[in-house]
Amino acid sequence: MIPLLQAFTPLLTLFAMSKAVEEDSERLARWKSRWDDNKIGWHEASPHESIINHGHLLFPTVNDHAALTADSSSCSKPLRVFVPLCGKSVDMAYFAKQDFVQEVVGVDGIQKALDAFAAEHADLNLQPAEPIGQYDQLKGEKITLLRGDFFEMDEADTSGRFDVIFDRASMVAIEPSLREDYLKTIGRLLAPGGKILLVTIERTSGTDEDKGGPPFSIPEAEVRRLYEAQTWVDSVSILPGNEARNEGSTNVSHFFLIQAT
Repeated sequence: MIPLLQAFTPLLTLFAMSKAVEEDSERLARWKSRWDDNKIGWHEASPHESIINHGHLLFPTVNDHAALTADSSSCSKPLRVFVPLCGKSVDMAYFAKQDFVQEVVGVDGIQKALDAFAAEHADLNLQPAEPIGQYDQLKGEKITLLRGDFFEMDEADTSGRFDVIFDRASMVAIEPSLREDYLKTIGRLLAPGGKILLVTIERTSGTDEDKGGPPFSIPEAEVRRLYEAQTWVDSVSILPGNEARNEGSTNVSHFFLIQAT
């Protein structure tokens, strides 16, 4: 059987010229190495539990459809969803298949990650498209994948702002010194009244935050310090569902709902 990624060799060829420069940069070299060596332990095979348990706070899921259609304000228009530093997250496929999602947009700096997603979700029919600005582009059924620098993005690059941002392994992946810049980009992309579902980890003992990642520890106080200082944020709420990721682990997951003004 032909390997999935081999079937997408044309995509690799299309983006080869810009790939060598960007993926060997200081910011991306670590992640390129991880993908090249298939060391992607953060990847999950199923939609994240935060979506399953709290997705109804963002948009109606299939299971919530009957209960929510009576409230026309909750489904008055299809929603656009953004997944920063998306890798090959299956959450994007889950979002794209929801009735009330108009489009999912993911961005990552590593082409192999996006090619892997396209190959593993052939039903979404992702195909190369003309670059948009400085971003290479794959477009499919209700989904667009962009390859380039997340920190440089604005709404022109994403064809508009987003009603929902899902951050499961993005903010925890970046160096703590980049968090303020990260929020500037998020603020440029989230629509007024939009919502963010944020997943962080906190090391309750042991490794120091600045030396223990990625993923980096982000306690609740740091989430509040960062987001509550933004003029575009209305509220930050911690959601139920915190738990140790593995038996004996000091890492505890936190789920947050961030509401824009």
